[in-house]
Amino acid sequence: MESVVYTPWCARDRPATIAKVADEGVRVWVVDDQAGFRLATAATLAAIDDFIMAGECETGESAIELISDGGVGMVLMDIQMPGMGGIKATRRIRAAHPDLMVLLMSTYDVEDLPAAAADCGAAAYLHKEHLSPALLTRFWRAAN
Repeated sequence: MESVVYTPWCARDRPATIAKVADEGVRVWVVDDQAGFRLATAATLAAIDDFIMAGECETGESAIELISDGGVGMVLMDIQMPGMGGIKATRRIRAAHPDLMVLLMSTYDVEDLPAAAADCGAAAYLHKEHLSPALLTRFWRAAN
């Protein structure tokens, strides 16, 4: 396992099936306070045939308000944001929508992650520098 790139948690909490919208692909929400990263992530998603950008927001609070489980399959969640951070937002989103796959993202090395990251309900952690079509596809396939 690539400890810096792919660190799965909570395999016992993963749903048996994760939503995939027929003929539309995997709908992905991006939650990050940096507009440039949201834009880069949108370009990465556009490069994957079966993934589409469902929406974006810049705070944990707006993620909780805007993200529903209606066809959304994956949420890419930044850990460090103003206001409610990604760990707390992930906990609340997963409690309300247990079928959503949440990947925590940051520029932290795995050993520098807050302890709460491991038990917030996220499927895994992905270092932002390693975001790629291949890795997102691998995460999705591993969860299914």
